[in-house]
Amino acid sequence: MDSLKTLLDQKKYDLVLKLTEGSTSPSDLFYRISAYIYLSKYEDALFVIQDNQKTLESNLSSLINVHINLLCALGRFDQAYSTLDYYNNLPYESQVVEEVLRKMPELIALEEKKQATIRFYDDEQIEKYLKSDSLNDVLIGLDALRNRDILPLLDLVQYVLLNHPKQLVRSYALMLLVQKEVDRPIKMKSLDEIIEVNPKHLNPPFTSSVFNETIRLMNQEYKDPTLTESATQLYSEYEMYLYPRSIKEAPKDLSAAFYIIARKYANQPVKDLDTYFDAMELDKNHINDLINDIEEKLGTL
Repeated sequence: MDSLKTLLDQKKYDLVLKLTEGSTSPSDLFYRISAYIYLSKYEDALFVIQDNQKTLESNLSSLINVHINLLCALGRFDQAYSTLDYYNNLPYESQVVEEVLRKMPELIALEEKKQATIRFYDDEQIEKYLKSDSLNDVLIGLDALRNRDILPLLDLVQYVLLNHPKQLVRSYALMLLVQKEVDRPIKMKSLDEIIEVNPKHLNPPFTSSVFNETIRLMNQEYKDPTLTESATQLYSEYEMYLYPRSIKEAPKDLSAAFYIIARKYANQPVKDLDTYFDAMELDKNHINDLINDIEEKLGTL
């Protein structure tokens, strides 16, 4: 039987729901929530959380993230803030959880602002947002294009792709064009050079065999759901930063590098790296170079 993650990647959401029905495994429950979210059944996803709150708290950082985002998607911002208060009052668990909690108020405020105003944006307002110096304004402007014909405003997206100082925002703008299946050459600044791509011919991020195999190794080798969640988040940001460039590294090397980085972020650094490298049969110099590259790029987000 294919793994639940593989079934999600294959968009077999109903099968995931069937296979996880009645399960009390935290992992199964998170996949069940994901399937409902992909089907835009946010209320059903929320019911899974409400019925299994304590079980899901075994992976608290993931739960906080998905719970607050679901409430925002449903427009329940007061409930989102009160739910955040509940999580803030739980006993300290880890630095990873603290970092998630720290980011949530800004996320709720941004989503509230988006939903309160996005339906009223005309072309002039969208242009103002996309050319703003504010990161949040640019993201709001891009989100405003999701349910619109993007072709008449393609020049504005091109402006973001060539001029926005944040690589992650440029990659996000490109992903929007990929989702819209825009079929024409588009120029963008990627890292330190101008490249030309056709969005229709690009694969979305997070779908490559390298990405999926790396995530599989993280889940298999880390033995710590919180650490795995942190590493997965960092890896996703790294992949998005490089998009549309492919990551050429071997999954084993990527898994090891993000393990070391995630441990460092959690204030639990690997004490004897040489022993770890030897046990994992890794090239010490190559992994250290990879870690330096990852940390340099993540430091610019």
